Amino acid sequence: MQLVWFKRDLRINDHEALTLAISKGPILPLYILEPELFSQPDLSYRHYQFLKDCLIELDESLQKLGQNLIIKIGSATDILKKINRNHPIQTLWSHQETWNNWTYQRDKKVRQLTRIYNIQWNEPRQNGVIRNLDNRNGWSKQWYAQMKKKNVRTL
Repeated sequence: MQLVWFKRDLRINDHEALTLAISKGPILPLYILEPELFSQPDLSYRHYQFLKDCLIELDESLQKLGQNLIIKIGSATDILKKINRNHPIQTLWSHQETWNNWTYQRDKKVRQLTRIYNIQWNEPRQNGVIRNLDNRNGWSKQWYAQMKKKNVRTL
């Protein structure tokens, strides 16, 4: 199964992870509502309200493709473990998130989980931020290459 984990990119158009996952086979679109994330100081109730509206629109868009958005509440690692137990995940797809330290630490835990369960995790970059550089030498060439990259096809 191709599991598409929607994080902050809550759209189907120009969504590289979604497009690539669909090209590989049947998908399960997932959003994980993480209560601990919403307790971070850079988030507010206003952000949560906006998120709800975006999730409704995303679900409507996915339904036009014959899918429903699955929304689970809890920690990403717990949710992914449970899904994998019931429906083995072949590949996990999500954009490479570049938000706050909390999401970075969460993604490091998810990376450990994917290694333990032998799940391939594909995280296409969606912006010019380059995660995990050893140093800043040559970063601008990578940034410009990403910014010049053509958009993925629209679904």
